[in-house]
Amino acid sequence: MTRILVSRVALATALSTSALVAQPAFAQAATTPTVPAAGQGGGETTGDDIVVTGRAGTEGQRKVETSYAISTISDRDLRLRAPVGVAEALKQVPGFYTTPTSGEVSAGVRVRGIPSDGFQTVALLEDGIPIQGDPGLGWLNGDQSLRIDQTVERIEVVRGGPSAIFYSNAPGAAINFISRRGGDTLEGLIRYEGSSYNSHRVDGWLGGPIGNTGWHFFTGGYYRLSDGQHHSGFRQDQGGQIRATLSRDFERGSVSFGVKRIDERVGYWGGGIYTTNAAGDVVSVPGLDNRKDNIAGPDTQHLTFRTPNGPVAFDNAVGSTVRLTQLSLQAEYKLTDTIKIQQNTRYRDSFTQRNSITPYNVSPAQTFLNANFGKAINAAAGQTLGLFYRDTGTAFDMANQNGNGLALVDLARTHTVPLSEFINDTRIVGKLDLLGHHDLAIGFYYARENEHYGANTASVLTDVKNHADLLDVYRLDASGNKLASLTEGGIVGYGAEFANANGISDNVAVYASDEWQITPKLRFDGGVRYERIKTSGAVEGAQKVNLGQSPTLADDAVGTGTGVFTPFSRKYDGFAWTAGANYQLQPYVGAFVRYTDTFRLPAVSNFITNAGATPVVQTLNMLEGGIKYSRGSVDFYATGFRTVYNSYQISDFRTLANGLLSPVTVYGDTITKGVELEATIRPVAWFDLHGSWTYQDSRFSDFVYTNSAGVLTDYSHHRLNGIPENIFRVTPGVTLFGDTLLVQADVNYSGQLYTDVANKISLPSYVSVDLQAQINVTPKLQLQLIAQNITNTLGLTNGNPRAGTIDSSEAGQAVFIGSSLYQRNVRAAVSYRF
Repeated sequence: MTRILVSRVALATALSTSALVAQPAFAQAATTPTVPAAGQGGGETTGDDIVVTGRAGTEGQRKVETSYAISTISDRDLRLRAPVGVAEALKQVPGFYTTPTSGEVSAGVRVRGIPSDGFQTVALLEDGIPIQGDPGLGWLNGDQSLRIDQTVERIEVVRGGPSAIFYSNAPGAAINFISRRGGDTLEGLIRYEGSSYNSHRVDGWLGGPIGNTGWHFFTGGYYRLSDGQHHSGFRQDQGGQIRATLSRDFERGSVSFGVKRIDERVGYWGGGIYTTNAAGDVVSVPGLDNRKDNIAGPDTQHLTFRTPNGPVAFDNAVGSTVRLTQLSLQAEYKLTDTIKIQQNTRYRDSFTQRNSITPYNVSPAQTFLNANFGKAINAAAGQTLGLFYRDTGTAFDMANQNGNGLALVDLARTHTVPLSEFINDTRIVGKLDLLGHHDLAIGFYYARENEHYGANTASVLTDVKNHADLLDVYRLDASGNKLASLTEGGIVGYGAEFANANGISDNVAVYASDEWQITPKLRFDGGVRYERIKTSGAVEGAQKVNLGQSPTLADDAVGTGTGVFTPFSRKYDGFAWTAGANYQLQPYVGAFVRYTDTFRLPAVSNFITNAGATPVVQTLNMLEGGIKYSRGSVDFYATGFRTVYNSYQISDFRTLANGLLSPVTVYGDTITKGVELEATIRPVAWFDLHGSWTYQDSRFSDFVYTNSAGVLTDYSHHRLNGIPENIFRVTPGVTLFGDTLLVQADVNYSGQLYTDVANKISLPSYVSVDLQAQINVTPKLQLQLIAQNITNTLGLTNGNPRAGTIDSSEAGQAVFIGSSLYQRNVRAAVSYRF
């Protein structure tokens, strides 16, 4: 009760204070720009685009003039590609490697060789305000709280540099999703999209003036129904998002109020089962096509978990369910002609539940039986083990069932994460003429987060095929007759994972920046940030108990709580600084250099499963420099960088003596040297060519640890896991028949990578091709076609982290678990603008 009162009081105070001033941070547009038709140029990004992310100046600054690397995904790009999920949208940004391994949400993002998981080192912003103070919370990645629809106007991505000064938990990058606003004329859009995987989605928005009051409104969102790309035999995606804003410009400022609601479930894909053929190429195992099939299916949708407190229903159709309400305020007011105050405030209350069937361990059926149940029989009496289908009782063919004879242990997981959060960022910006021109800023940031976390998991046994069926293990007599079931309804063991915890964190930060224009061509800039976090909470102890409710072995060692909560209370702080310079040789060409020293503080998620954890402040320093050219038909940006990341925290899993899976933490230091290139060429009016390339030599400079066998192991100088050396995308496009038809293709290359620190699991490089086409039937009516992976490439993107991130237990095995690209698929849409 106290928590809710504090949050509401803080919110009310910020809103009432900010109502005295007026409007959005970073001087974002207060009107809704007209969306250009494809091929009419206005929607393309150029060096003349005004940048609003990663700076706090009083005057506009063009992309070609910035002293840091920034990429813009324009309204035109978003409409053409219609990305599904944050990770897909970021694929075209150099320096980024994204892995949508679980489907649309809960993706992985790595920037410039920073070896973080999820979104731990990037800030996800909506109109300059974090959508989640810590986007790397355990089981609550920031992308679960953000949806891309037609209300998003463009995306700006700042890599390195100032992202660490203006935003919390952003040593790698800041990604700003900039929304549309209501303008001076009433206008709107309605769009329908259908797909080859039985997806149906309606987007729409409407914005304009409210009479002659000076106020403007905007509202929009989407709703969808979908079977999901890897169809599970039941509907996976259902729900949507709606948002609304009220805004007004005043003589000396402006103000905007916003509300957003997400109520949606999104399907989760746990990965597939792979092997290699005679030529050494990675392929799907017989009986399963990982391009489209799904281990999860109707047989594993509904399960019942035994617990000490009674049965608990599990429904895999829950997928990743998010119910989120978000309130935002942005205001700006000119105190004098040279000083203004900016106010950004956001409050959210959300409930997230993630249910999944996740492949955990695969092996030949007889190997599985011998390893896990060999001690449960009396071999001297002629007893043996057998597998039988739960529903039909049919015997499992140990040698060749489904063409593979494999048995698979899956984790039926449920994780719940209720979260309430208050974020406030107050900033004073001004300008001063002294030995040149200064754009100055000083800001105060505060965030309070209240998180609860619960987990319950059962291990289940299935065969390996599309929509796998549950299996039971039986003890057989010498004649092959069933003596007793050792598993219960396909469940090998209840309570394989258990967690029950809560935590609160308070983040306080102060920051300052100065952009010093010494001469018309030379500018220095710098910034500092001091941040402190205080975390507190409690974690319930875990134990294994014999429930004695089942005649099988399934409930003999069930993970559950002890009823004893261990409290935690920790404080950490860090200091960051950055310094850069830009020299503008000509208005259309500039060169920059920058050095940044920053950090990533521990947070509630470090303690939510282990109150006794001893995390450390992770530090990063980044040196970068580059050139920017934008003139006429050519845009070219080249950046070289070196990233040193110290005390990188790797979370792995080990099986404890009591049988529970437990996370373990190991630290290592890394260094990455790389290059980013981004270019667009428009040689003629009807043709353009865009390309981006990232090269990263990422290695552990220091990684020494004691493995599960007690052996001291040194993996220093090994390649960093989860990061390819080379990534590129080339996009040729044509505009024909007087801007009526636009067609472009994305040729994507992802290089070879290792999934484990030991560098024993190697995923091969691959090439995939996507295609987009748009027909402007009239200035208001458009037709679209979006075809992905038209080459039908398998394309492995990730291994099996549950087999070990440091030393994978699947190393050297003929069959393994991983994630890959979805098969060739098509989406078609019709849009009407009015």
